[in-house]
Amino acid sequence: MTEKPVRYGPGIQLDDDVEVLPLDKSEIEVQLAIASFVIRRVQGTSAGEEIFNGLIRRFENRYPHHKLLTQYLINPGYLDSHADAEDIY
Repeated sequence: MTEKPVRYGPGIQLDDDVEVLPLDKSEIEVQLAIASFVIRRVQGTSAGEEIFNGLIRRFENRYPHHKLLTQYLINPGYLDSHADAEDIY
């Protein structure tokens, strides 16, 4: 009997039909760096609203997730715009 090869890939998928595998520390660090970089550039823009609309179903009726998604993407007034001091890249 042959064993199946181990599949590597991101553990967080937007498609519900994709197999979810746990992230290792390096993947988490890279995804957080990407997220931090992108959030600062899209918050309060039409691109931020598009991302919000794509993710909202995952966080509906969940607090504080829904609130944070709103603040990071479409209503950045509650966030410190000078938070760049914590850049991880």
